[in-house]
Amino acid sequence: MKQENLGIKRALISVSDKTGIDKIAKFLFEYKVELISTGGTKKYLEELGLPVTSVESLTGNPEAFGGRMKSISFQVSSGLLFRRYVDQDQKESKALNINPIDLVICNLYPFEKYMNQNSTEDVLIENIDIGGPLMLRAAAKNYESVTVLSGTHEYMNFMTHFMENKANTSFEFRRAQAVKTFVRIAEYDQAIAQELTKNYLPEMNQTLRYGENPHQTASLRLTNNTDSQITLAKAQFIQGKELSYNNWMDADSAWRVMSDIAHTNKDKFVTAVIKHANPCGLAATNDSHDSLLEAWNGDNISAFGGIIACSYTVEAKHAEFLTQNFIEVLIAPDFTQEALELFAKKKNVRLLKTPLREYNQKETMMRSISGGMLIQDEDERSLKSEEAKTVTKIPLSQHHQSLVDFGVIACKHLKSNGIALVAKTTNGFSLVGTGMGQPNRLDSLRLLAVHRAKMKNIAMNEVLMISDAFFPFADSVDVCNEVGIKAIVQPGGSIRDNEVIAACDKYGISMLMTGVRHFRH
Repeated sequence: MKQENLGIKRALISVSDKTGIDKIAKFLFEYKVELISTGGTKKYLEELGLPVTSVESLTGNPEAFGGRMKSISFQVSSGLLFRRYVDQDQKESKALNINPIDLVICNLYPFEKYMNQNSTEDVLIENIDIGGPLMLRAAAKNYESVTVLSGTHEYMNFMTHFMENKANTSFEFRRAQAVKTFVRIAEYDQAIAQELTKNYLPEMNQTLRYGENPHQTASLRLTNNTDSQITLAKAQFIQGKELSYNNWMDADSAWRVMSDIAHTNKDKFVTAVIKHANPCGLAATNDSHDSLLEAWNGDNISAFGGIIACSYTVEAKHAEFLTQNFIEVLIAPDFTQEALELFAKKKNVRLLKTPLREYNQKETMMRSISGGMLIQDEDERSLKSEEAKTVTKIPLSQHHQSLVDFGVIACKHLKSNGIALVAKTTNGFSLVGTGMGQPNRLDSLRLLAVHRAKMKNIAMNEVLMISDAFFPFADSVDVCNEVGIKAIVQPGGSIRDNEVIAACDKYGISMLMTGVRHFRH
């Protein structure tokens, strides 16, 4: 690909929003750029006194079908797409009498203006742009030679760049504009899909009871329809009230942590109890009912009204226990008929049937902020892939070492600052103390995690403490010593790691540094 500065001889202008088009069109005319346009844009430019070449003169065809057909043509698309630096393309363009188009200025029909306005179907359909996205995509694809502007806010930057580069655009500028254009097209298509799905394909867009609060509206829109991928959104809804926004968020948290633990403890039965997107109970044991009871008793106050996910088939004995308590949602791979009959007496309890989440799905996580979207890969790195190492004079005992995988995953699913205390049970592992969502890391440890573990009469020297963040000071180690914790797992990476290690050696505490943090905000 040739990375050259290029001039502009011909510009295709087709805009719905004419804001600023007078300035940029006059600017291009002053640089002797031929202006090509059609429809309302052509008329607007001519009223400004600018000479305009009609698209019809290029295509040989008039506008048709009420303006639905204007710019879509072999001639226009070819003028944008043919490769200037490929000899065969040059020969074909001359043989076909195709002249290059060097700049496209286009903004799309204002479909977004009519979203969420109870617009009629006719209004929505007529505001779906067809030719615009085609021109933009063609120009963006050929950014080696073509410049594209897809928004009114880009005009000033273009004019400044064009003047500073002596009536040229740089390769870097064209590429950046192409990427912005592909983003704009994606946003536009997403808006169309969202509005039409909401209106005409309700099974793909479920209206929820309400959002985080009753005065907020919310919906669940399916984003992945591949049959091969297991997702919670495609779980079979067996019974219960409609789920709210919060129910789905908590259910997703429960399903993810349960599945993560189950994948590293394949011989165990796993139960997760979630409240406000945090695990308040988590157990992996050799007996399914023990797993349920252990997870519930991890924090039975928080478990009230919680969300539960199980790695096993829910049977009558599990249903008998759960129907005596208040839960919102129960997620499991399957339910026996006897269990379903018991739950049928609790009609408000939502039952979701779905397999465990597959490990390493390379799922994309999205969260909106004001004016933008944050996108990241799901945190699926397991401890086995981390460069964990013992850094203290005393290594972790075999007892504590057996808790590492379970503990790191448990802590990974706590909101930062996250502290997890895990312990062995008679036949497995359990989350016995948590501190999460606290700005103060010492409060997470001393006032929350340790306090909760002590309420269960857990021997502190038997627990493994896991922190999602490194220790910036030795004060966390001081607290561990005060309460009797003898084994720590943390990411490491602080400039004071040596001080932290020295404090552990001073107190006879063993420490493992994983080299990888697992923040969850």
